[in-house]
Amino acid sequence: MSVAGAAWCLVGTALVPAAGAAVHPGAGSSPAVFTASAAAAAALTAPACSLPLTYDPYQGFRAGVPAGWELSTMGGTIVVSKDATGTEAALLYPAALTSGLTPSSFFSSYLRYEQQLLAKGGVALSFKMQPSTAGLPQASIDLRSSHALMAGVARVVVLPVRTQFGAQEVLFSAWWAPPSRWAADSAKLIAVRSCFSSASADLFQVFRDQSFTYIMPTGWAVLDEGQDNLDLRGSNNNADVSYLFFGIPPQYDTPPLALAHILQVDGVTVTSVLSVTRLADQQVSGGAVQGQQYEELLGRYQGRAVHGLVYILTDSGSVGTFGVMRSGFATTNLWNSVNGGLIEMMGAVQHSFVQDLQDIQRLNQQWQAESAQEANFDDIINGQQLVEDPSTGQLYEAPYSSYDPGGADGGGYYGPDGQLLNPVSN
Repeated sequence: MSVAGAAWCLVGTALVPAAGAAVHPGAGSSPAVFTASAAAAAALTAPACSLPLTYDPYQGFRAGVPAGWELSTMGGTIVVSKDATGTEAALLYPAALTSGLTPSSFFSSYLRYEQQLLAKGGVALSFKMQPSTAGLPQASIDLRSSHALMAGVARVVVLPVRTQFGAQEVLFSAWWAPPSRWAADSAKLIAVRSCFSSASADLFQVFRDQSFTYIMPTGWAVLDEGQDNLDLRGSNNNADVSYLFFGIPPQYDTPPLALAHILQVDGVTVTSVLSVTRLADQQVSGGAVQGQQYEELLGRYQGRAVHGLVYILTDSGSVGTFGVMRSGFATTNLWNSVNGGLIEMMGAVQHSFVQDLQDIQRLNQQWQAESAQEANFDDIINGQQLVEDPSTGQLYEAPYSSYDPGGADGGGYYGPDGQLLNPVSN
């Protein structure tokens, strides 16, 4: 898989450094050994949160984000990175502390899970266990690819949370930087973890009509809908989610060409491409070639600076190029706090041929990166419960962090009017 300036790795759930971000330590040096003692000590004595907080109301968390840095939740993890290269970043992954799961077992399982996923993308993750405190493990880490070399720390903490699974979550955190940048930026990287906390999340209302099944939180509305397109708008008209099933002339026969053509028609001017992930082309029935691409970009739309994420799939043949495009855009100042909700809505849009409502959650996982739910963890950020209002039949997709243990009718998920919602069986 090719990753050019990616802010995350879509094969795994950690960053893959971009070409051109190489770091050249001294001969025989080991960044993990070089930073282990100082980094471990700093991690255990991290001060109270000192960073500006970003609140994600759709996935239910608060995280510290240094000024000018970017937050993304693509793939079910929270990644705060200094820039698009990903060579200085912090990763957070919260999971419910359920029966049979201990902080130590979770740390070991998740770290090895990351190790396997990153290896598929050409990144070697090695680690060395460091002395633990209060039974909470930590390790120095070393990330190496053909383009870059970074060192850092990984560890877990236990935090309070409100979910149907219990009152605690275990938070895996990792942060890394080139050895030459560790002294300058390690305090910010460590503070990202210090600032994290779970928060109440909004419900997503499920809508279904003749053409589409989709979800929207309160305050969002349908801007435009046709037989093959759906456009949603919210956040005080500062964010959009779109789905398009398209057919265009055969000369636009690759994802980059098709995407450039569609954005031009839509009036989006791309000013900077932050990352591109192109999946391997595949031969499909009838001799057509199928391509897929994810692109994160900055641009201008209707006179405003916007930040966006686009997924495009093309099937190209002699008669033309057909495919699907999913996109989420927000004004640049809003991006960090809403991109998790945009990703959620982008993945949930399904054309009318999807008959099983339960497929929303499964398909939402498939269109983006694999989630660590595959490793049998109850993923707080990426997890939802389908619930129904018993009095109206209205369906909602409820993020785990929207669970209210102290509701008027006991622990559960509650609708906007205070009605206790019933879980829908899978």
